[in-house]
Amino acid sequence: MTIKKYTILALTALLFVGCTSDNDNNSLAEERLPLTFDVSLTESRPMTRAVGSQIEADDELLCYVRHISDADVVQSKLITIINGEPTEKLYWDDFSESTDDGAKDLRTDGHGLQSFYGYCYNGGTPSTDLVDATGVLGWTTDVDQTAEGDMKKNDLLWSSTQALVTYQHAKENRSGLEIPYTHAMSKFTIVVVAGEGFKAGDLDATSVTLDGMNLTGTFTAPTATVEATGTTTVKMFANAATTTTDSKPCRVYEAVAVPTTSLAVDKLHATIKNVDGNDYKVLLTDDILTSWADGIVNKVSQSGYNYKLTITLNKQTISVVATLADWTDVSATGTGEINFDADVTNIDKENSAALKKGDSFALWMSTDLASIGTVATTATYDGSKFVNTPAIYWPNGSTNYYFRALAKKTTEHTLDAVTAVSVNQGTDLLWGTTSEHTGKLADNTEVNYSEGAAINPRTGNIPLTFAHVMSNVVINLTTSSDASAVFLDNATVTLTTLTTDGTIDIATGIVSPGSTQGNVVVTASAIMVPQTIGKESRLIITLADGTTYSLQLNTCKDASDNAINTWEGGHQYTYTISLSKEDIQFRALVKDWTPETGSGNATLDWD
Repeated sequence: MTIKKYTILALTALLFVGCTSDNDNNSLAEERLPLTFDVSLTESRPMTRAVGSQIEADDELLCYVRHISDADVVQSKLITIINGEPTEKLYWDDFSESTDDGAKDLRTDGHGLQSFYGYCYNGGTPSTDLVDATGVLGWTTDVDQTAEGDMKKNDLLWSSTQALVTYQHAKENRSGLEIPYTHAMSKFTIVVVAGEGFKAGDLDATSVTLDGMNLTGTFTAPTATVEATGTTTVKMFANAATTTTDSKPCRVYEAVAVPTTSLAVDKLHATIKNVDGNDYKVLLTDDILTSWADGIVNKVSQSGYNYKLTITLNKQTISVVATLADWTDVSATGTGEINFDADVTNIDKENSAALKKGDSFALWMSTDLASIGTVATTATYDGSKFVNTPAIYWPNGSTNYYFRALAKKTTEHTLDAVTAVSVNQGTDLLWGTTSEHTGKLADNTEVNYSEGAAINPRTGNIPLTFAHVMSNVVINLTTSSDASAVFLDNATVTLTTLTTDGTIDIATGIVSPGSTQGNVVVTASAIMVPQTIGKESRLIITLADGTTYSLQLNTCKDASDNAINTWEGGHQYTYTISLSKEDIQFRALVKDWTPETGSGNATLDWD
């Protein structure tokens, strides 16, 4: 930066014009020597200028000038400079008196002028009046610096004691007083970048506050020292939102504060509010403090330093893993980058080795089960983890969400994503909901979650349990081992007049039967729509020789001798039919998708 200086010349007209020449410049009575000031915002110390990096035309500069002789103060005066000009005409002789012994005569050898200190208020108001003789000034940080111009009013400038400038009679040796101003305050800049999961406009309503800033300082400009009392929270000025070079939304926040503010590891430094509904807290880390090391002495901030911090925020992503336990148990979890207040770091579910690359399921995410909405993402297993397409995030750190999932089991995949709510006979549909599980908070507090409950934002896992929502019907044909045995090879089994379509409620996982009815040929087993079995539905067995047996399906009884007249989702119904030439018997049992023992009896009708 080019240092901008103002040369202040109060009066250049010569006294006794026409009576002297430039070569006659040693006469004490020759002229009154104008006093000039070179004022600058120096680069010798880091810049924190709240508005620009130079002294502006309307800045009001104060400078305390002293006539010094052998370290004794002869005369002094507080001078005001505006727009490069002092508010009164000044000469070197204004600080001199003629005395026989020369004790107060500035033109005596060894005498000179000194800038004892300087201040610039930038339109702000000191909290205690300036003490001219000592340069002590009280200054209080504004707690709200969000309005245009607030930072400049807080950005106190000062100048410490400068070297003595002796009076010179020769024109070519004459010099003025150089007064370098620096920044008495500390500046803090936070660049907020809206990263993964955010979009343009998400920073429009964002505000940032600085925590634990010093409230009031007693400034002593001659020695460039500050003593601070009290702390406060400071609302930062928000510059217009822009974008980074890689097109991410970003916004710069700035504020100034009284120096010697504590900068220690784990101290709450800033609070970022309402980034698309999310709030964040920024704690100081070793890495941050290391990057600020040049501006930190004894773990506190210093005058004239701009403590800049870039914060890239990512929404909490939700990724999934799954476990399989035979027919029913599939779990999913979510992990992420933001620590929420109720952060769950551990749960009691893990991935299963039974998963195969390419397994997938559709996932719904909603705050209202009555309005579950559309599919949020499709989770696909890449061989080690589930990857969401598109990525989904916790929108904020306070709202709980319900998660529901849908897939089907095929010969290729244990989980194959399904997005439609319509169901059909033959499709082994799997519905997932949040399982009952135990979570552990960051402070090791255990939290129990019931099945299907809304889940709080977390970096820990979100388990999903998958269950079969269709009915599995298994038909076993047996015969005797004696002469009454029948030939079962190539026998066929047909279920007649059954509902073959329906719809699933994503919120509850309940399948409602549709209106389409038909016959189903069963080869070992058949996936059926859950339904009530009417009296018109029959189980028909046709042997290879054409012999046909027929059974009213809803008359079959289970091992407890109860008629099976309803197929429920997630249940496997095994009908064991025993055929013989003289007598035909069967037994049927219902089980929760895994083999069980049991029997029942019914009489077959001959066609």
